[in-house]
Amino acid sequence: MRAFVTKGRLIAAAVAIIIMIAVFLNGARHGYDLGYTDGENRAHGWWIDKKSHYYESAEVRKKRINLKHNHI
Repeated sequence: MRAFVTKGRLIAAAVAIIIMIAVFLNGARHGYDLGYTDGENRAHGWWIDKKSHYYESAEVRKKRINLKHNHI
């Protein structure tokens, strides 16, 4: 009667586990990078929208009129 757990099966199981861990870590890293890039893009978009609203000509004109910078 042969043993169910043999040296070859242990090696194959260890290799399979190592490959599965490597695939999981690679996927986790890829997902982290995608999330980081998405967050960075959203933050940049928010900042650009905020600054463009500030420098919008109609807003600047209203601010200058309210502060009386257009008067001589």
